[in-house]
Amino acid sequence: MNHTLLTCILLFTISTKVIAQSTDQDSLSAGSGTLDFKITSIRIDGEVENPGFVDLSQLPLRTVRIKELAVDDTGRQQFKGAFLYTGYSLFDVLNTIKVKKANEKEFSPSTDLYVIIENEKRQRAVFSWGEIFYARNDSRIMLSKRVKAINPSKLKAKWPLPTGPRLVCADDLNNVRSVNDPSKLIVKSFAGSFPAEQPQDMYSAEIKIVNRSQSFSVGKIGPSVEFRTYVSVGYGHGMGYKGVQTVVGYLLKDVLDSVKLDLNDSRESIAVVSAKDGYRAVFSISEIFNRDDNQDFLLVDQRESKKDGRYSLFASPDFFVDRNVKAIEKIEIVRIE
Repeated sequence: MNHTLLTCILLFTISTKVIAQSTDQDSLSAGSGTLDFKITSIRIDGEVENPGFVDLSQLPLRTVRIKELAVDDTGRQQFKGAFLYTGYSLFDVLNTIKVKKANEKEFSPSTDLYVIIENEKRQRAVFSWGEIFYARNDSRIMLSKRVKAINPSKLKAKWPLPTGPRLVCADDLNNVRSVNDPSKLIVKSFAGSFPAEQPQDMYSAEIKIVNRSQSFSVGKIGPSVEFRTYVSVGYGHGMGYKGVQTVVGYLLKDVLDSVKLDLNDSRESIAVVSAKDGYRAVFSISEIFNRDDNQDFLLVDQRESKKDGRYSLFASPDFFVDRNVKAIEKIEIVRIE
């Protein structure tokens, strides 16, 4: 085969791929205009070294597709449309600052951090540090700068576009954590108690679950709770590869189902999972109960393991294993004030 013919074939192949990709991208927003929003900066406060404004124009633009499912006051779901958002991920925004934890001396890991995002009207939502920084995809939570509707190609339907910048989260099933015109991010650590000394015995036969004035214990988990198996490649943020393991456990959300939560709780509450030695991890209520990816957190029953305690948490949605908590003693549901 001569060089001229080979070059023509390569150029034709590349052109075909480019046309196909362009067609795919165009079909996502067929018949839809684009809205651009004026969002140039956002303020970061809380437990950080230098509170102040972040210039968003210095950050990369990322893209995410979101199916928006709203919930009214009665709990009924209403589909609002499918959209292609372009904007600034919270991962990139928060990577511009250095955290200064209030409890650094007692507990140095970042697993107990969370972030509140709010607007000038004090409308707000909470995200755990883990779902921003330990996730498998760092573009899922975004401050929108541009939006297109993904209209159905065979129906004469056009989804109405949002009228201003907003925080969006592609991992949420129900769109309860959107914040219109976001203006501030507040970084906090969970202000809990820590044991004075390292306990000799880590074993807890039960998990104490606390929700405001309500408290109960979970010992043996009944057959009504879904049992699930995941195969996982363990990788720690600090220590790297942990091996491949098959994890079998109960759905955390099913175990916590008796803790009744309304939509405001889902938007502004966290769950703190802690062990006897003070190791803890924070999770937003929404990432436990309101997932769109079917990657759920598991409670693994170790039974009589004196080293790992009876119950361990397996954070299956996370890329890193840092929020896996062994020897769980307590789970606290906390409404952010």
